[in-house]
Amino acid sequence: MEFELSFDPVEHQSDQFTSGQLGALVDVYTQGNFPNLSEADVVIFSVVENRGLDSEIEKLDFNDIRFQLFSLFQGENRLRIADLGDLKLGASPSDTYQLLADVLQECNERGLLALFIGGSQDCTIGQYRSFVQTKQFCNMVSIDSRFDLGINEQSVNSRSYLSHIFNHQPNVLFNFSNLGYQSYLVSWPEVELLNKFFFDAHRLGEIRSNLEEVEPVLRDANFISIDLNAIKMSDSPAVVDGSPNGLSSDEICQLMRYSALGHKLQSLAIYNFNGVRDINNQTSKLIAQMVWCFFEGYFHKMRNITANDENLVKYHVSMHDGEYNTCFYKNKHNDKWWMEIPILSDSNLNLSPNCFVPCSYKDYLLASNGDVPERWWKAFQKVN
Repeated sequence: MEFELSFDPVEHQSDQFTSGQLGALVDVYTQGNFPNLSEADVVIFSVVENRGLDSEIEKLDFNDIRFQLFSLFQGENRLRIADLGDLKLGASPSDTYQLLADVLQECNERGLLALFIGGSQDCTIGQYRSFVQTKQFCNMVSIDSRFDLGINEQSVNSRSYLSHIFNHQPNVLFNFSNLGYQSYLVSWPEVELLNKFFFDAHRLGEIRSNLEEVEPVLRDANFISIDLNAIKMSDSPAVVDGSPNGLSSDEICQLMRYSALGHKLQSLAIYNFNGVRDINNQTSKLIAQMVWCFFEGYFHKMRNITANDENLVKYHVSMHDGEYNTCFYKNKHNDKWWMEIPILSDSNLNLSPNCFVPCSYKDYLLASNGDVPERWWKAFQKVN
């Protein structure tokens, strides 16, 4: 596909930034000057689609976010970044989803990681469609204070999009994980539905007590959808429907670093920005720093794991009085852990006889004591 036909250019003057600032280094799509994608590692762009909100934002403008991001200095290592501008709007939200899916599929085929900032979170459907089109099973992670299942809603919007992903046929969603939900914002039937599918949900208090414990969840993601409403309003006021409680600014930046570590990740999106409420550019600055932290984490991303990797230490464990035998793997250089999930039944998932799932040291300790870690058990149920 022709990338240039899918985007609108943005205003950018690189000479207003000093040497070392991202604004002087990023290749930005301006009028008559489309980036050379053969010289890029990561592409960024914005999606001005907001028709999935209950009340549309009159003006969806990402210029302030771009300026704040481009004003930051590059880290120790330089990442080749191309800014593709604004994704064109379709005649309907569904048309926008489809164009987004086509763009993301093309990015993946070119080996480009895509990071974009949006309007309404229902555009996550476009992220998912990119995997449906290639018939590729995928793991989705949503950082959100709600589940957005909209059980009693028929229309597709930012509060119901997840049900449409779950019910889509053909279904290629292998695993879904929510990080940061707040119990008083979700209903019990929603919790039961996630449990039925052996999906994961981590409460805000749970992940704040041990943020590192959810790193394996993000490391295993194929695509990530972030709702800015998951961040407390005092740290991020420019959101659609915020809450006094939520993740702090430093916590969401750490989660962005974790997000960049996975070798599977193809796209990450930040949704529900409302610039009208951006007091002193506070949220624009936070988003810029979130993106910067992601770029930093990208340089430490994981290599694909194999059982004979010379950097791995293999641990055989027996769980539940010998009923389950499996192996755990530790990377000697970065202390990251994986666990082996045996596949006992014929499956149409096209998986190898064993699959590897990122885990934590805590999971290994549980297994070495004979207990079955919840993360291992849920993965075992899904593949068998």
